[in-house]
Amino acid sequence: MTRPAFAVRCLLSAVLLLGCHHQSDLPRLFEVPNASLINDAGRPHQLAANKGYVTVYDFIFTNCAASCPVMTGTLRQITAKIPKDTPVRFVSISVDPARDTSAVLAAYAKKVRNDDRWTFLTGDRNSIVKLSVDGFKLAAGGTPQPGGEPLLHSSKFAVADKDGWIRAYYDSQETDVVEHVASTIQELAAD
Repeated sequence: MTRPAFAVRCLLSAVLLLGCHHQSDLPRLFEVPNASLINDAGRPHQLAANKGYVTVYDFIFTNCAASCPVMTGTLRQITAKIPKDTPVRFVSISVDPARDTSAVLAAYAKKVRNDDRWTFLTGDRNSIVKLSVDGFKLAAGGTPQPGGEPLLHSSKFAVADKDGWIRAYYDSQETDVVEHVASTIQELAAD
C-alpha cells in the first residue's frame, strides 16, 4: 500500500471512529459553581469533586412536609434505575442549614439513602441561597407564599454532565420525571 493510500485509510478510520462517538444534543446551560459545603459525614465537600460524573442535584430540607419528601422519594426511584457502574452522583443540598447540621443530615440519609453515590450537603445559609439562585438559577430564600413551605426552594432536579455543566432541569412533580432523569443520566454518561 502506498503512503498516500495508507494516510487516506487512516484518516477515514479516524473519521468513522469519531462519528461513532455519542454527543448529547442537550444544551450546556450553566456551569456548576465550585462551592465548598459540608457533607453528611461532617467533612468538606467541593462541588468540583463531582466532575467526571454525571450529577443530579436537588435542594431540600429535612423538616419539609411538602415537596421535599416527594423529591427524595423520586430520587430514590431514580437511583434504583441507574446501574451501579454508571459514573453518576446524586447530591441533595439543604436549604435549612440552621437545623440541617451534618448530624441531622446523617440521620436523614440513614433513613432515605438507598445508594452510596448519594450525598447530602449543608453549609452557610447565605452561600446556599446564592448557590441555588446564582449558580443553579433556581429559587431559594426570599419570602415564602402564604400556605406554602416555610423555606422557599425549587422542586426541580438539575442534571449536570461530567464536565460540571448543567444540561437539564426536571420538575419533581412531573409524572414521568423518573424516566426522564434516568434517560438523561444514561445519555450524558455515554458522552
